[in-house]
Amino acid sequence: MWTIEPFSPSQTGESGRILSRQLADFEAAHPDVTVEHILKKPYGKGGILDFLRTASAAAPAVLPDLVAIDMAELGQAARAGLVQPLDDLISAELAEDLFPFAGQACRLEGQLVGIPFEADVEHLAYNSGKLESPPLTWTDVLTEGITCVFPAGGERVSNAFLIQYLAAGGRLFDEDGKPALDEDILAEVLEFYRDGREIGVIPSSVLEFKTLDDCWSLYLSAKTTMAHVSSQRFMADRALLKNTAFAPIPTRDGAVVTIAWGWAWAVVTDDPARRNLAARLVEWLLKPENSAAWNRAAGHLPTRRAAFEVWGTRDPYIAFLKGQLEAAHVRPSGPDWDEILAALQKAVRNVLMGEATPKEAAASALAAIER
Repeated sequence: MWTIEPFSPSQTGESGRILSRQLADFEAAHPDVTVEHILKKPYGKGGILDFLRTASAAAPAVLPDLVAIDMAELGQAARAGLVQPLDDLISAELAEDLFPFAGQACRLEGQLVGIPFEADVEHLAYNSGKLESPPLTWTDVLTEGITCVFPAGGERVSNAFLIQYLAAGGRLFDEDGKPALDEDILAEVLEFYRDGREIGVIPSSVLEFKTLDDCWSLYLSAKTTMAHVSSQRFMADRALLKNTAFAPIPTRDGAVVTIAWGWAWAVVTDDPARRNLAARLVEWLLKPENSAAWNRAAGHLPTRRAAFEVWGTRDPYIAFLKGQLEAAHVRPSGPDWDEILAALQKAVRNVLMGEATPKEAAASALAAIER
């Protein structure tokens, strides 16, 4: 199998040791099978998707039976015929136990083409010494006299914006599955950004923040009341945090929405026997106790509900994360969306810099997309 360092038995730390034991147990249960892993770069030239494309054309004999791939790139791999459909290989019990976003992310034209094995979500962290309870709606955010930071920089619009758009009822696709956006809802979200910027709730520095970790640094320095954060970062730092609580991201009407991301296993080989064994390995690694143990050690979230049951919900943060995963969407990806997300980012930047009204920016974004 091809994978990357963090998702391999050679990863230093407990997660690598756990995965190594799980693979050894699989080999013991299948004496005629040896699982070999080859490390690849995650992205770009020489990355997982690039290697699948080039090897498929030039040296198919080197292709793996199984590959770990970012869910954001799985669709491209499936459209190119680089991975195999799994509907007849994966049990209905596993497929139906996946959180909704995971099932959505790994289906192409109705076919299951991958199985997500880890995920992270975006949520709110806030200073509980300054806020008795977190804001739930835009009105709460704009009237609390607080500051909130989230990524608003970079070349393509952030998940923070998409969360607000989706929570307000915006669509990403039309009835035919083609990209589609609602101009009025785009303008509403941009109005919230403008209003927050004008009263100082949303500082101008958000245009400098490209990642959630950029925002987290500002929060840890006590320069903002609230910040968007990834579940991975919050779990890693949680024991060290003081006066910090978690909550859903406040949205227009308080609807709970987030975006999840992560990696999936996909079967590459078209040899029936090897394809079946690769699917059995996926099922083995996604067994609730295996998924729960590895994800806890790796600092990620399981993608199936039964693994969360192994974790238990006595910890309120774990119960919160399960609810977030139930409400999660996946970020749209692919060549068509690169242009769309870039146009939306330009709209965000122009509104926050006062160079366009929300309605002007929304109209310009749609016009750029439709050209």
